[in-house]
Amino acid sequence: MIREALIFLLTPTTPLAKKYGFLYQSIALSARYERCKKQWIPHLKNCQDLFLESLKYLPQKKSVIILGSAHLHEIPLHLLVGHFENITLVDVIHPLKHHWLAKRNPRLKLITQDLSQSLERLDSLQSLEDLHGLIQELSTQELFHFEADLIVSGNLLSQLALLPMESIERKIQRKLSLEEKDHICTAFAEIHLKNLRNCQGQKLVYADREVTYRNPQNEVIYQGKYPVSFTGFQKIKEWNWLLAPLKEASKDYSIEMKIEAYRA
Repeated sequence: MIREALIFLLTPTTPLAKKYGFLYQSIALSARYERCKKQWIPHLKNCQDLFLESLKYLPQKKSVIILGSAHLHEIPLHLLVGHFENITLVDVIHPLKHHWLAKRNPRLKLITQDLSQSLERLDSLQSLEDLHGLIQELSTQELFHFEADLIVSGNLLSQLALLPMESIERKIQRKLSLEEKDHICTAFAEIHLKNLRNCQGQKLVYADREVTYRNPQNEVIYQGKYPVSFTGFQKIKEWNWLLAPLKEASKDYSIEMKIEAYRA
């Protein structure tokens, strides 16, 4: 607890990160990794193997950008440093250890950025129609543009819409239906992929496409998915990731993700 408290106090944050609890979520993710890393090993190995395989397709290895870098559980920093001259990490918040490393290593650059470009506008949304209007507006804009030999989008797609949906649920004082959530998640994911396609460099995407909740008897009690189009990308692998074993997120269910990997 003392260690977590120190990290909370010392980690550089933006007003946006503080407002929406990104620092708390970052610390919680690190703690979950420590508790579940045995169950996560197959998922992490798949991510790292595909990253190393992607290097074969690069004409040069001067630069790499990781979108949604978080703690770099999927692609550890030593793999990035071992293969690229310049490494850029992009996220709303960066762990304290990455700030320390960036100060000591000029090859490592941190960019603090909301890739959805929606968070600063959540307070102005008063209805579900407002959110759909924002989605339509964002779909016509360039939200980000990066250039690198390799650009990796790591398990971002289903996360982009979470805060906008939570904000709207508070405003309209009801839970969104599964159909509404699937539609909104799909829209944010499509916008992300549109911007990623326009970036210059080869791309590698890890995307959670389905989520399955199982009860203590291992029976499926809920399964969600969203039909994102990966036009222009080549699917290279899929696997299941036990994100939260029984009793990790709840004593009533475990959470398993279906992950798909794409290259462009």
